[in-house]
Amino acid sequence: MRRVMYQLLALGVLVAGALLVAQVSPQVKTSDYKSIPEMKDILSDDQTTRLKATRKLAERVGVEESLEILEHSSLPHTGEGHLAVHQIGFYAYQTHGLDSILHCRDYFLFACYHGAIIEAATDQGFEAVAQMTDKCKQFSTRYFQCVHAAGHAILAIWGYQNLTDALKTCDDLYAKETQFPEAVSSCHNGAFMENLFGVHDWETGREAERTWLSEDPYFPCNGVDDKYQKGCWLNQAARIYQMNKGDISKTAELCQKVGDPQHTTWCMDNLARQIHPLTAGDITRSFSLCGLVGDAWREHCIVVNAGAYYSVGGREEAIAICRRVVPETKEKCYQTILGQILSDTVDPQEKGVLCQKLEYPYVNACMSQLYSTAQN
Repeated sequence: MRRVMYQLLALGVLVAGALLVAQVSPQVKTSDYKSIPEMKDILSDDQTTRLKATRKLAERVGVEESLEILEHSSLPHTGEGHLAVHQIGFYAYQTHGLDSILHCRDYFLFACYHGAIIEAATDQGFEAVAQMTDKCKQFSTRYFQCVHAAGHAILAIWGYQNLTDALKTCDDLYAKETQFPEAVSSCHNGAFMENLFGVHDWETGREAERTWLSEDPYFPCNGVDDKYQKGCWLNQAARIYQMNKGDISKTAELCQKVGDPQHTTWCMDNLARQIHPLTAGDITRSFSLCGLVGDAWREHCIVVNAGAYYSVGGREEAIAICRRVVPETKEKCYQTILGQILSDTVDPQEKGVLCQKLEYPYVNACMSQLYSTAQN
């Protein structure tokens, strides 16, 4: 069950810039990967083996080089790969303190940032969380992911017993954020995800009791205030999936019976993100597995999978999915990818290369918006 929980880790929603941009990536030759002693275990099917090996790699070669090695290895850009890279973030904090995120990269859905912030929160508390997330503001996508990690850490600090207090702490830290007003929802999302998966207390010997889980498939969403509904439902399908032993069709059925259309949409979005790691990098499985959610939601599921691939670094796979969807879905799929390209943290030249890979007429729209953004 623990392995399944890792597979289902929802990849949520979406420092100091000059220092980060100035970093030079270590030169790691692809031919050297087979000689890396930890690589066999990092690519293991067993997640515990993978996590331990990733930590050993970071301790041996350092934060920056281990990140480059994994980004260019065959470690899947899925929830399991993301969780493995958390280990590098943990090590980064232990070696670099509050400046640890200056040594991170945006790889695997900002997993290094997640790990560093989670570790700092336990060590220094809420003040450290605020200081570190403020260093992520150069890019909106990076900032939202840092705040998402803060949500994980905040619930862990509260000992998993006080979800409502954790959500209120998110409000205290981020509700007044004006530059990125959606940040507080990202924090809520992280807290609800931590409530499900207990990422922070993995293998600590002190796994806490989850008092905010029950056999009610709609709890805790039906037990929290309206302002927390989005963060909750964007994680709830993972809980329903667990309760139904990995039955995608049953999970979809329960999401669609929620009653509130918006809550159903968020729940189905989360289910699609549970499907993504099950594809193991094979986009054909996105199409087949999404067929299990029902005809009315199949195309939505496929588009969410395209976005999920892009989010964790699978840019080519995301574009390949959009090329394969039915004509009626292409507009929605490419608009999703286009938005991710424009908000990506890569340089404008690389964004241009990505735009050129889209189909006509979306390639023109992408290049036009990229040019407009550069002019501003």
